[in-house]
Amino acid sequence: MAYLTKVQINGVTTKDDSSGSDPASLFSWEYERTSGNQISELTMETPSDVNDLVTLKVGQTVEVWAGWTTSTDKKIFSGYISDFSAEPGKVVFTCKDKLWDLIRKNVNNVYQDTGPEAGVISAIAEDLIETYGGLTADVQATGAGTGETVSKFRCDNTDIWERLVALADAVSYVIFFDPENDVVSFKQSGFNDSGATLTVGTNIVEVPTWTRDTSRMVNDLRVDGAVASTQIRFPFPSGAGQIGVTTDFDTTGIVLTKTPDSVELIMDSVNPPTTIKEGGTVDASTTEFYYVDVQNKTVKPKTSTTFPANDYAIVNYTWLAPAPIHQTNPTSIATYGLWQKQVTLSDITSIADAETRTSDILSKFSIPFLLGELLVDNASDPGIELGDKVLVVDTTSSPTVNKQLVITTQTLSYPATTQEIQVGDEAIRLADWQMDVETRLKRIEELLSLQNQDLILELVDFQNDLTLQPRYHEVQTLGIGPDVGVWGAMDWGDKEWSDFLNSTKFILGHVTFGLLGTSELGVVGNPPESYWISQFENVYTEEFIDEDFKGVNTDATWTTSGSVTFTSGQIAESSPFDLNNGTITVAKLTSTVASGAFDYEMTADGTNWESCTSGTTKTFTNTGTTLQWRATENAASTGEITKLIVTGYH
Repeated sequence: MAYLTKVQINGVTTKDDSSGSDPASLFSWEYERTSGNQISELTMETPSDVNDLVTLKVGQTVEVWAGWTTSTDKKIFSGYISDFSAEPGKVVFTCKDKLWDLIRKNVNNVYQDTGPEAGVISAIAEDLIETYGGLTADVQATGAGTGETVSKFRCDNTDIWERLVALADAVSYVIFFDPENDVVSFKQSGFNDSGATLTVGTNIVEVPTWTRDTSRMVNDLRVDGAVASTQIRFPFPSGAGQIGVTTDFDTTGIVLTKTPDSVELIMDSVNPPTTIKEGGTVDASTTEFYYVDVQNKTVKPKTSTTFPANDYAIVNYTWLAPAPIHQTNPTSIATYGLWQKQVTLSDITSIADAETRTSDILSKFSIPFLLGELLVDNASDPGIELGDKVLVVDTTSSPTVNKQLVITTQTLSYPATTQEIQVGDEAIRLADWQMDVETRLKRIEELLSLQNQDLILELVDFQNDLTLQPRYHEVQTLGIGPDVGVWGAMDWGDKEWSDFLNSTKFILGHVTFGLLGTSELGVVGNPPESYWISQFENVYTEEFIDEDFKGVNTDATWTTSGSVTFTSGQIAESSPFDLNNGTITVAKLTSTVASGAFDYEMTADGTNWESCTSGTTKTFTNTGTTLQWRATENAASTGEITKLIVTGYH
């Protein structure tokens, strides 16, 4: 039985074995499809007279069909001429499939978890393929749960293919073009179970070559790229620096200890300073007072000016502290020895994303891969495709093989009666540590936010069952009470020693008030007050399991068992849950209601309450640094709220 084919170049038929008027302008073609997230190529040789049929140009379409019954049983290639050359008596073509479109087009966009794609990787991939690439996508949905999405995915005016590969690497997916259905597939390798069995001596025509591949093994993995936003006061922890007097406070600039992400400069001729100065960029404005030299960690005066000598200054700034993730697989280390790798992920920078990626890599690469090269008889029509799972039975090799494997490479050719396939039990190559130079340079260009950073922490996963994370951070102040004197304190207020003689306070050496167990020892002042509050990853989640943020004006029943309940007209109000952590201009409140109806309000300055709608971003008229929420039962009935989340304010 002969293998038949049909070829069209720019819509013109140059070969058709099933046609009575076959132009016969073809010597051979070979088409290698790979699941390694590479654009597949078809090489083709034709007689020189193909130029009589079509005037050849780079970029012209090429379509190839093949089959055992007719020449058009199945379309196996659809793409473009990427290169061709004339040789004696023939023309040699290199053709790329339609994924080439994704390299030739750029995308400049930032996908955030607040956008239509909600941080879901498959949704981002579909939008890249269809909106920016102009092709049709066929995607297998990725997870949308906690730790399965990305908070931000940057596309910095780069080609679509490079960004799509980054997404595929994140979830161990493969990308390939399906010419039969004219779609770009974004799926997990082995997603399609073909049900086919390939057996040596039946449809495998030679003894396979098997390899136990440890070249991609890893059982001790460190992932860099995640960062944690940290606020720093300089000088720390209090006071002000004096220009020209205090170390690192010079007229030409203030040198910070960490690389700043955002900066607030407060400067005056008096101490403490209170005036917030206007910042900008080099030579950007005539009104700016300073700019930030990020690479040198320096706050500099506007070009051609200096900071006033002897002025006092405070710098409040944020620092993106690197938070590397380190995980190991002790069982794999004991069995195969230590295989260490380090991976830098520039796209996904939150700690939760990095932990998910680290666990996913270890789960797939901590044991050796089984790889095989098979020569399959086409006449048996096994019905296999790239990315299919197939059962391979080989009783001639030692050790024998009888297991499900994934087709990672498929090579079809004409004229021929067999196809070459490579199979393995790996889902995908880990491209992060096998990048070419061009890809590495692209990563470096995008790592601007991670350059010149100081390592302050390393998260190490000891494979415990419990993962802890902070809920929020709070700084409190403790003031001296009005009726207390403290020896050595700078401010006694209006108190004298005689003011304490008739009190219960402890006075060392006094015959009456120096008796331990009788007089009160220690500072008795006002209760601690909140000075600064920041929620973990700037997401406030109230599940009503404690009263940490229960406001004093709440008259509804704020339980600690998972809800707040209302009677008619009652309110639940929070205390400030983001305080002195930067100016707030917008926020989104999302409430989970078990029953009833409610009016919602938020305040950004702690004073002016503004109405808002659950699930909708609120833009404040009165901005500030004190964020609170309030819910009021509005249906003259009862109601219950089980959860309330506020996001998007930083």
